[in-house]
Amino acid sequence: MHDCLKHNVNYVLCEYFGRKISLGDIVNGILNVDLAHSHFEGNTFDVVMTRDVFEPIPDPYKAFKELYRILKLGGVHIFTVSFYQTDYFDEKRAEIIDGEVIYHMEPIYHLDPLNSSGILVYNIFSLEMLLKLAQLGFRTTMHKLYDIRYGILGNNGLVFESKKI
Repeated sequence: MHDCLKHNVNYVLCEYFGRKISLGDIVNGILNVDLAHSHFEGNTFDVVMTRDVFEPIPDPYKAFKELYRILKLGGVHIFTVSFYQTDYFDEKRAEIIDGEVIYHMEPIYHLDPLNSSGILVYNIFSLEMLLKLAQLGFRTTMHKLYDIRYGILGNNGLVFESKKI
């Protein structure tokens, strides 16, 4: 996707490199951004796309709220997350209390190109996410993908589209 979009003058490629690198610094052409504490002005973007980046955020709804702030009215956030389609409530696997990680379940880690040991999953989402996004002011559509031609198989090929209304 990056290769298709990188020629657009308004395209911004971001990654979170952690606390060792200052927010707003550029590393190999990539802007270091914390989704929960971005430095972007409000009403800046028409589209924000993320892929499986909310699971390792301890307070993901703070990041969703920040995305709402930086999107223009009518703007959309297109994203994927680990999602339980038949559960009502998000699964809070871990949280940070007084600076310490508290595990509520056996820890699981997602692959992370910046960390060979992976990145801790704090949350797996469910129908609760759709309600919380609506409370923030988003209208969210869940698209279920299945296309053998592109190798999109199984029941969890989901892409979410949250529109700022």
